[in-house]
Amino acid sequence: MNETLHAISRKIIFIFAFLGLSSQYLKAATGDTIHVQGFNHFLHQNCNVGNNTYLFPPDSINIYKILLRYELSCPPGLGCDIYDRIATLKVLHHTGRMDSTLTLAPSFKVNGVSPDSLQFMTDTSYHYSYDTIAHHIDSTAFNSLQVILYNNPNFPLQPTDTLHVWQAYYNQYTFNASGIATDSVFVTPDSVIYLTVDSIYTPFEVIDPFEIARAITPYGQGVVLWFDVSDYRPILQDSVALNSRACGYSNGWEVSTDFYLIEGVPPMHPYKVVNLWNGTFPYGKTSNPIDSHLQPITLHVDSQSVYEKVRLITTGHGFGCSPNQNVAEFFNVTHSLVINGVSKPQHLWRDDCGLNPLYPQGAPGYTSTWFYKRANWCPGSYVTPHDYDATALVGTSDTLRVDYNMVNYTVTAVPSGAYAPEYYIQSHAFFYDSIAYSENAAVLEIRKPNDAFQFRRINPICESFSPEIIIKNYGRNPLQQLSVHYGIDGTYSNTFAWTGNLAMTASATVTLPPVSFGSGTHTFDVFIDQPNNLADEFAYDDTLHASFTATNVYNTNFIVIALKTDNSPAQSSWNVKDDAGTILFSRTGFTSQLTFYVDTLVLGNGCYTITVNDVNGDGVCCYNGSGTLTIFQGGSTTPIVNSGDFGHSFTLNLTLDLQSGIEEPAITNSVFVYPNPASDKVTLNTPFENGTVQVELFDMTGRIVSKWEGVQVAGHSAELTLPDATDGIYHMRIQKSDRVFIKRMMIKRK
Repeated sequence: MNETLHAISRKIIFIFAFLGLSSQYLKAATGDTIHVQGFNHFLHQNCNVGNNTYLFPPDSINIYKILLRYELSCPPGLGCDIYDRIATLKVLHHTGRMDSTLTLAPSFKVNGVSPDSLQFMTDTSYHYSYDTIAHHIDSTAFNSLQVILYNNPNFPLQPTDTLHVWQAYYNQYTFNASGIATDSVFVTPDSVIYLTVDSIYTPFEVIDPFEIARAITPYGQGVVLWFDVSDYRPILQDSVALNSRACGYSNGWEVSTDFYLIEGVPPMHPYKVVNLWNGTFPYGKTSNPIDSHLQPITLHVDSQSVYEKVRLITTGHGFGCSPNQNVAEFFNVTHSLVINGVSKPQHLWRDDCGLNPLYPQGAPGYTSTWFYKRANWCPGSYVTPHDYDATALVGTSDTLRVDYNMVNYTVTAVPSGAYAPEYYIQSHAFFYDSIAYSENAAVLEIRKPNDAFQFRRINPICESFSPEIIIKNYGRNPLQQLSVHYGIDGTYSNTFAWTGNLAMTASATVTLPPVSFGSGTHTFDVFIDQPNNLADEFAYDDTLHASFTATNVYNTNFIVIALKTDNSPAQSSWNVKDDAGTILFSRTGFTSQLTFYVDTLVLGNGCYTITVNDVNGDGVCCYNGSGTLTIFQGGSTTPIVNSGDFGHSFTLNLTLDLQSGIEEPAITNSVFVYPNPASDKVTLNTPFENGTVQVELFDMTGRIVSKWEGVQVAGHSAELTLPDATDGIYHMRIQKSDRVFIKRMMIKRK
């Protein structure tokens, strides 16, 4: 999932069109990339559906990998829908199998309805009533009836005649004084017809819908997501009918889908994909239990199959019902998939929504809950499939039996405004008839350094930080060693020997030793070779390049962190690390709501990481009181950072480089006392690199609790041992010559 376009070979891209296939691929070659454009800014409004057919390479062309670029964009002049909704892309696969529908063909219809029989008159019939005021009998003509006859046994649904007749009636009425009929005579009808019915069967081709991608729309803004859809190659060939759904109000969404097919023999060749359970099913409803929709399924395993896999794409929706208000959208639960009698867990939970690179989210004037943890989905992100290797469980058997077991739950009440819980489920079984490579490693992603949007939370990085890449084993043999060559701006002067143990299809993050690059914009280049000290059997996925920009450099040696808490101050914290990952300063224990905490830190030249955390994952600005996060350089009033809607955490990497002879803004409020609260010792971070200071500790009445004379400062820091004082709030006075700083602190014994 979510593999980027960097994985596409930098070879000629062949654009697909509806042309004859005989000459279209004459120049195709391993490593080349074929582009198939599907929907191009298809407008979804009020839950309409997009359907169109596109031409894909035939099965005779080997395809190593298929990547889908899925874009949700805002309709021009309208803006995007303001809520999070399910968006799907499906293949409506023509199976070639025929079925039929039973249709009953009646011998006649009367005004569109087929009664058992009809007595009728060929001329006008009447309804009679008694006028109690004028004391005489009135008559009113009945409306005529249209009778359509179907009397051709060879074409029972084709009309053969149309009659206009009148219903049978009564006359010679006798009425009492109240106008109620007491007697009448039935008029003999001119004709009577009786209904007969023919059973006919209408043939049709069976169409299987396969969901190949599911996303959740962001709040009021667009997003581009990447999906690896290689497993669906059996249905992504020749003429392919695509179905797009993305619900929304009148503004809606525009959907674009681009497929990139990299040529080459695939690591595992999928020859068949089969639908399992598909639909939206209620959860906890006793009159319609979800288990009744998820009955066990048994599939035949062909003798040619060498690898089998089951995929579940499940998201939970609905909340506010009793007894559990969180079910199903906010229900952290583990269901199970049973394969040939062996139970496999499905932990249906996304706890990383607050780290979404698409943040903040929300249309103007609307708040959003993009950061909430949910049942396998996050707004503005792809839905992660759960894949299960079934090969060992099938073994020598010729059957694959699967059962989907959901944790038992019963809804006891649906209050007004609640959304009944349900699960949206799509699931497939994949069968592969060959494993092509013994030694084949790939580099999937460059996580850092990389300016790509999806990695914005961990970039830019400092020059002394370690690059990170993700590798994957596409070979049959476990990947245990690999050579990684990397460098800057087209060079590969660095080599790293990776060791580990990756099974087939497994991946791993590789942390590389730092590389020098300096300021400005560069490319990071990496290629891998020698998997298990052997030649890589498919070299076209061994190289990646990423553009990146170095961290900003500031002419100062101190920074100011100003945090205004929200209504839950204890949830917030921050820390500052040096380039070795050592925590130099940290701030926890915020106690006052909607209160500014301003700290000035003195740092030497170098690169630093500032991380601000929120335990609840909702930042500080918008959802639980109006807090703010602002970071300044030196004495500047222009913030480097001004963002409170950051979700789970916010990270800033920056470089400080105070140049001698260049004036720096004046330092204010520049002593930092930590930890705070403290128990037995505290450290002072001061603007003075060396020398001595005098320190006094006061309680809240102004009484001096302790005094330190001639405290030695070295490298801007000094450590103090606290007196045996009671827990509480104190003020610390730090003085050097005529400069005095007052800091508030708390003593709290362990």
